[in-house]
Formats: sequence, C-alpha cells, structure tokens
Amino acid sequence: MFSDNEKISLRQLKRLLVFDLFSVSGIIVPRIATASSGKDGLIAIILAILFAIFYAWILLSLSKCTGGNYLDYSKRSIGSYLTFIIGVLYIMKLSVCCIFAARLFGEVINETLLEDTGPRIIILLLLIVSAYAASKGFEVRARIAEILYFIVIVPIFIFLVLGLNKIKFTNLMPLFTEGTANILWGGYSVFLTFSILELIMFTGPLIKFKKSDLRQRGSVMHFVTHAIVVVGILDILLFVVTLGILGRGETGQKLWSMVNMIQVIKLPGGFIQRQDAIILGFWMLSIFTIISAFFYYISFITKFIFHIPKQNYLLIPFIILLFLASVIPIETEQFFYYFEYYMKFIGMPQSILLPVFIVFIGKVRKIKNTKPVIKTLLLLTTILSVTSLTGCSDMTEIEDRNFIQAMGIDLNDSGELTVYYVLPDLKALTEQGSENPEKLILQLNGFDYWGIEELYNLEYNKRLDFSHLKAIIIGKKLAEDQKQLTQFLTYVENKYELGRNTLVFTSDSTAKDIISLNKELEGGIGDYLDRLYRINLKNSGKEVITIGDLVYAMNEQNPVVGVPLVKAGKKTMETIGLGMYYHNQLVYEVNKEEADFIDIANGYGKNNVIFLSEYTEEDLKEENSEAVSKYVVKINNITKTLDFTKVNNKPQLTIKIEGIGIIEKGFKDTGQTSNKANANVIEEIENRCNTIIKTKIAKNIEIITKGAHVDFMNLYRMTSYKDRNLYLSYENKEDQFIKDLQYTIDVDLKIQ
Repeated sequence: MFSDNEKISLRQLKRLLVFDLFSVSGIIVPRIATASSGKDGLIAIILAILFAIFYAWILLSLSKCTGGNYLDYSKRSIGSYLTFIIGVLYIMKLSVCCIFAARLFGEVINETLLEDTGPRIIILLLLIVSAYAASKGFEVRARIAEILYFIVIVPIFIFLVLGLNKIKFTNLMPLFTEGTANILWGGYSVFLTFSILELIMFTGPLIKFKKSDLRQRGSVMHFVTHAIVVVGILDILLFVVTLGILGRGETGQKLWSMVNMIQVIKLPGGFIQRQDAIILGFWMLSIFTIISAFFYYISFITKFIFHIPKQNYLLIPFIILLFLASVIPIETEQFFYYFEYYMKFIGMPQSILLPVFIVFIGKVRKIKNTKPVIKTLLLLTTILSVTSLTGCSDMTEIEDRNFIQAMGIDLNDSGELTVYYVLPDLKALTEQGSENPEKLILQLNGFDYWGIEELYNLEYNKRLDFSHLKAIIIGKKLAEDQKQLTQFLTYVENKYELGRNTLVFTSDSTAKDIISLNKELEGGIGDYLDRLYRINLKNSGKEVITIGDLVYAMNEQNPVVGVPLVKAGKKTMETIGLGMYYHNQLVYEVNKEEADFIDIANGYGKNNVIFLSEYTEEDLKEENSEAVSKYVVKINNITKTLDFTKVNNKPQLTIKIEGIGIIEKGFKDTGQTSNKANANVIEEIENRCNTIIKTKIAKNIEIITKGAHVDFMNLYRMTSYKDRNLYLSYENKEDQFIKDLQYTIDVDLKIQ
C-alpha cells in the first residue's frame, strides 16, 4: 500500500480484481453454466477461466502499447471526436453493468433478508454508499479490498468446501453429455462474467511498481492471472455445490439459485441458525466494491471526454440516472436476458475491438497521470451501512409478525386446502406461564397457498414469518394428490423464507391429527419433532429428510424420496415407517422393519437391531422382537458398495453390505467356555444375521423396486457416475432398466 498518493500496489490490484470479478459472478455463474451446458457446466467454467487469462493477456499487451494511459493515448492517436464516441460506448457499457448489478442486489436482498423493505430503497442506499466510496478515490477502494479480502473470501471458500459433503454425484455425472457447441457457448457465456477485466486498460497510471516487481518480467500478468484463478476456483466450487445440491432443474431455473443452496448447508456445531444471512452479508461487502468501481470509472471517463474539472461533481447526477434506470418496471430475469444478449454480441466484442482499433492507428506514447491525495473514513461508513441494511430495518415490526413453529396441510374431499399454522408458546419459553393451547393453532382454508397467506394477513393483521419453522406435516390425502402436492412444492420453492432444511413428515391419516398433539408435547409439535428426529438420526447415522429433498425431486428427474411416516396416539406420536414419494406424490408405504432394511441397503442403519429366534427357520418372521428372541445383535457400523456391469446387454448389480455388530442379548464370553466354542457361536450368529439382511433386502427389491416400480435406492440415477455407458443406454427408459436389472447381494457383518 502506498499512503495518500492515489497509487496502489500489484497485490492490491489482485485483491481488487478478485472482489470485482466475484461480486456478481458468485451469484449467477451456477445458473449461466447450467442453463447453457448442463452438467458439463464444469467444463464450461474451466474454458471460461482459460478464455479470461488469454483475454487479460491481450488487454495487458494493448495497455503496454498505450503506455498505460489509455484515454490520453486515444486522444493523441485518433483525435478528440473519436475518443468522445469511444468514451460514450464505455460509459454505456459500464452503466448497463452497474444497473444489472444493482437490480440483482436489490432483488436478492429483498427476497432473502429484507422482505418488508422495497427493492427501490435497497438499490438507492447501495448506489449512494457506493458513489461515496467512488468519491474517495482509487486508493481507498484498494485499501478496503485489502482489509476485507480475508474477511470475505476465506469464509466463503470454507463454507463451500463444507458444502461438498452435501452434494449428490448423480447431479454432476456423467460429463460430456452435451454437444461441443453447447460447451463452448457455455464457456463464452461464463466468460462474460470476467468482462470487468477490461478496466485494466484504465488502471495503468494508478499502479506503482516496487523495484522487485520491475525486475520480474510480466509481473502484472502474474498478479492478474492469480486473481482470475482464485475467482475461477470459487466459481467451480459454487457450481459443483449448487448443482450437486439443487440439481440441474432448480439450478437452471432461477438467476440466483445459489442463494437457495446456502440454506441447505449447515455449519458444524449448529450454533448459527441463519448461515445464509452470514454468507449473503459477505457477498454484500463484495457487491459494494464492484458498484463503486462502476461509479469511479463512469465518472472518470465522463470527466475526461467532457473536460470537467472534478469527477466527483458527476456522482450525484449518475446516482439519479442509474437509480431511475434500475427501477424500470421489468422483471430481473427478463432484464438479464437483454443484458446477456447485449454482453455477448456488443459488450464483450467492444472491449477488445476498441483498444485494438486505437492501438492499430496510434503510436506508442508514455503518458503519466497523477491524482490528488484524499483521505477517508469510508471503511467505517460502508460497514455501518451494511450493518444497517442487514439487521435493523425490521426490528420495529416484530410485533407485527407471527413466527410459525410447525405447519400442517390437509386436502379435503372438495379439493379445498386446510393449512394449520402452529405458533410457539412464548409464555412457556420465558417461564411466564403458558398460552391457551387453542390459540396457538391457527387454521385457514383456501384453494392456493398464496391466497391462504394473504387471507391470514387480512384476518390477523400480521405477517407470517417462516424463519423459525421446524417441521412440515403433510396429510395423506394431499400426499397422494400429485397436482396439489406439486402446487405446494412450487410454493415452497418460491418462498425463500420457508427454509429448504425444514424437516418434513407424512401423516398416516391427516395433518390435523398430528398438529392436535401440540398441547401434549413439551415445547410444541415443531420443537418435539425437531429434537426427536434429529437425535434419532444422529444415533442411527441416517440422512435428514427435508422439504428441500421433495423440491429437489420435483425439479430433478424425480428420484424416489423416503419421508418419515408418523402416526398420532392419544398423547404422543410414533414413526411407523416411510412414505415413498415419486413424481410428486406418495406412491408406496413401508412399515418400520422394511424401512430399517431399506436404510441398511442405502448404507445407513447404525444402531439398528436384528432379532434371532431360538430356531434358524424362524429368523425371518416379522413378529420377532427382543422379548421372544434368543439373540439380539446391534449394528454399530454399516457400509454399502454398488458395482454396475453389463451382462448380455442387461444391467447387472452387485450390492455389497459390510458392517460391524455386537451381541446385546444371548451370548457373553465369560471365559468358562473354549475359544473354539465361542468362535462357533459367533460364526453361527454372523451367518444368520447375514442371511436375514440379504433376504430382507432382496425382498424389498423384488416387492418395491421391481413389483411396484419404486426405485427406493435410485439405482438408475447412480449409474450416471458409476457406469456412464449404462446410464446413457437406458436414458429415458428407467422402467426398462428396472425390469432388466439383475442383482446379487453379498453381506458380511462381523461380530466384535
């Protein structure tokens, strides 16, 4: 850093570029890559990185020819008139980019963090603060970027790495399924997010080289390449995690699908409930840097071509103009369509052709430029502004909200929906007594969810707040109605506040039966289900099933999702099995024992127990329990391996189940019997357990997968990364795959 001389170091340039490149691309790259290249978007991003490096090399070479002072060189080479036209073209492009970034910021923040604050207010505050940053000069921007670099970039990188364990490989594989033209076009589309690199043409006079840098050939290119690679790695991680979690359907549908992805990832320890707000806060800091860059360069170019004494005089008019353009009544998705078209065919070609034209005509002359020294308190102002945007605007309106703890939905015979909203007992939580249980359950009827929500607002004069929603209970009749369930999942998909990581359950009767237990359960039905289910999952090692899984299934080739099936008792409830959802409806139910062996087949099942009768031939009876069993074996660990091959042009599957168990009843090594006798008993127990597991899994496959055509293991989808050729040979023929499938099951459970 070079204090108060409006100069920046190469390190500061690199960090500024990282912020400028990542601020917008971090939100939209997953959508762009997926929409243009599908799963091959990963290859498209890698191509875009290579394009960007080559693009930077071209720009730096041209900048070297201009002597580092682009506009002065242009004026001296091609004259004031042509320089004026070229300057206007740059102002137009930077203004369009600024408008898009501001609209994107306003829409995302309004939808996620400040639902009650209009996008216009958010955009106006963004433009004012960013313009103020631009007024303080280039060096100030560099100082802020240097301070915030590790505060913003490192946490986002760590967050994305943690998200890798949530991805589904079936969403990412197989690769090379799109045509070469689609991949190349996708690479060019992603490359557009690197267009901000053209500002390098204007930064030459603002860089001060250390002697060590001057001795390094191509030192500027080294730092610029480093910045491109850093952003490229972040873009790849964003794409992999977003597509891996949400799938191709949802990732490609919404411009900022990445925002939905960050809801799903949970930070270790569970001490942060709104990690999405934290990550979006980091992104907000980066968006301020790019908007301030647009203001700086727009005013800088305008000052030059109009011969205005100080560029800061231009900021207020540009705030007004850009604000008015940003709030034009047009959908952001539609605006992006026009913006992308402009960038592909005008904006990006212009960024290369204009400097090539100038350099081709002119001669190389070195022109020096200096800036006045400006001091600032901008960092404090920016951080305070970000804090005010993310935290305080809604605090005064808490009393105008109802925080929903649980939600139940039933479908009546007439086709009308009944929605139950369960409120938390705030008096009980604050040890001030308890609320009337009847008042904690609000019931509304209607034919669509948005209408029901609007009816709620009118009837109770409060807004529904789903930010603390713990559980959703779906009534059986609704679950079996494909059209109605799809409508509900679409509502969830478009309701950001309704978190994707909310637990979901299916009632074996009606949601009302489960919701009615709210008064009997400590903490309410929502907290009870959240505690009970997550504790059980932690003990068993099973995967949490959330409403996001059903939304994902709706958008991504409809994999089978097993949702816990619950039954209401007099004062409590119990999990009685799983409800299998396929094509947005409940198509099959399994009991608890069948569900246990489905878990084992899927590689879960820790702490599941196996009951062995007095006689081997009675081991497979369904009524076996601990009371009538001679041996009880608890599974401590279980793993599965699936191998796909093709035999006689038909899929052949080998399922290998390995695990470790302990005998909890019926056998104990007291040292009074021989080691050989003990070994024989243990071997017999192992063989009997292996037979039970193998037989039960095979029975589930025959009855559920082959008989009912419900692929509870999602076997065909697994071939996308297990055996690409097999996947492609049965593409769009999943039922035929299940019919042709042959399988063998090997089980090896060892007793410790």
